[in-house]
Amino acid sequence: MEDTLLHQLLDRALAVFRQVGVRLLHEEQLAAALDLSPAMFRELLGSKADVVHHMIRRDLERQRREHAELFAHLPTPAECLVALVRHSLYEIRHSPHFDYYIVRTQYPVAWQALQEHFYDYTCPLIERLVRDGVAEGQFRADLDAALVAHILLAQLNLVLNETYFPPDHTNLADAYYHVFAPYVRGLCTPAGLRLAAPLFERM
Repeated sequence: MEDTLLHQLLDRALAVFRQVGVRLLHEEQLAAALDLSPAMFRELLGSKADVVHHMIRRDLERQRREHAELFAHLPTPAECLVALVRHSLYEIRHSPHFDYYIVRTQYPVAWQALQEHFYDYTCPLIERLVRDGVAEGQFRADLDAALVAHILLAQLNLVLNETYFPPDHTNLADAYYHVFAPYVRGLCTPAGLRLAAPLFERM
């Protein structure tokens, strides 16, 4: 029961942060948004930093489940890689006020959870998809799968870096699209492009 309540509160917190951003709400305001007294908020959730950390970890678990569901219906590595990029773009589009740079600068434990997800989950996943796609003739034969995976993660961290893409002047989803879509297209052979074309068009 307690786990169910905690998960519900974390899901509600995520919805709030997606609407107004991480930086704007103090703990008392967040407690009120979750229909909790300050004392109950601290008893159930700890601090705002704890909420951000556990909320991100829970949301990353959701994303991994959704990836598995996506891949179960896609037969080729090229389609899976484009679907992965498209899914990430969808997440960014639906979290326009999430304030990734605030998480990076003010919530280091939560940011570390994101980085661990990128390097322990996303990087091996991309490397496997690229390697399999090369073997099946969907990605260019001269590609180094491990290097491609690291380049894509470097690009992601670049997009999330407010020095290069200030959130007050840049649409993060647009930046992500313009960085990732051309790069992933460039990985594909003509055969891979034909397979992934419907997914690119829906991006």
